[in-house]
Amino acid sequence: MPSPFALGNGLGSNARRAAFASAALCAFIGCSSGNGSNPPAASGGTGAASGGSSGTVATGGTAQNNGGANATAGNGTGGTGNGTSGGAGAAQGGSMSSAGAGGAATVTVANNAGKYSLTVGQTYLEVDPTNGARITALRIGGAAGMDLVASSAVTGDPDNWGSTFWPSPQSWPWPPTSLTSIGAINSSPYTVTSDATSITLTSGLAAAPTVSVIKKISGDAAKEAIVIDYTMTNGGTAAVTVAPWEITRVASGGITFYGTGTGAPGPGNFPLPPAATITTGAGATWYKDKPADLTDYKLFADGAGGWLAHAAGDLLLVKSFPDVAAGAAATSEAEIEIYSSKTGKYVEVEQQGAVQTLAPAATLNWTVRWYARKLATPAAVGSADLVTYVQNLIK
Repeated sequence: MPSPFALGNGLGSNARRAAFASAALCAFIGCSSGNGSNPPAASGGTGAASGGSSGTVATGGTAQNNGGANATAGNGTGGTGNGTSGGAGAAQGGSMSSAGAGGAATVTVANNAGKYSLTVGQTYLEVDPTNGARITALRIGGAAGMDLVASSAVTGDPDNWGSTFWPSPQSWPWPPTSLTSIGAINSSPYTVTSDATSITLTSGLAAAPTVSVIKKISGDAAKEAIVIDYTMTNGGTAAVTVAPWEITRVASGGITFYGTGTGAPGPGNFPLPPAATITTGAGATWYKDKPADLTDYKLFADGAGGWLAHAAGDLLLVKSFPDVAAGAAATSEAEIEIYSSKTGKYVEVEQQGAVQTLAPAATLNWTVRWYARKLATPAAVGSADLVTYVQNLIK
């Protein structure tokens, strides 16, 4: 940014009612398990995985070969079932994954010519240690899948692309690439270590404010989620007052939405987007970007529920994080921030944590979880079912 979201065997009556409610939601978004946290399915069928040890076919719907984050449904487990079709309906848990033994997605880490990737089921994330540990891709369907994060080719900007982390407030000298500012965090190389399931990246010390950052990226196999643990440390000799800030650039024209918090959205250091692009409904606030409007806009808001989502057609990114009480954000900042570039090429989907004062050598820890999913149909502004899906996903 420029400166000035089947029913298991033996369910009790309460669980059965909850499962039927979940099934009603799945009819809208295309998911197929009895657990709202599983991803929506890429193709039809409403059959549910059976309980017990087999994880094989249950009742209803058409047979599927699809799996997902796990093969569980209701209180039944996938066991050793393989999710193959046969009979009325097969075990399946969401978009494109195949169900395997035990039902959980696989987490893998790879070094690809200096860039590192972390794959959780069908969610693929790439990070570049040489460029500020920037997240350079978030794909659904593996390394060749559709990308939710805007590249430099999409944004047309050498620095404003991908997903990065800054200290808030934005009182440090512009641009963030400067070594007299936060260049050590934003764009300089990070040291990197990795193991079979995680990547840990460590920055140098920024000049102003005097903080360094560690990003540990790992996978939650059961939820098919990316987990990013940020640690910000005061490496200077005086106290600093900072908040964590994640900035994710996406292509223009999508829908960004969040749980509505206290008060109406307000402008940041740019005008508030036009009223026609901002809608409230189903407990959420929705922003529909208009690429043809070549004006810099910035929306500041308090959120509710600790989530922020962005949809690009039928692709969905949901971020979850600790909710910030109204008034606990950094000075001149907000828990939820959305920036629309005057280039008409990209939007920044941003969230911040609570502000803290760090004494020398003190640290701040902040965890963000990413869920990338493919919906059965394109997202629509104001959809109550989509909001319910997001809320269930992050539980």
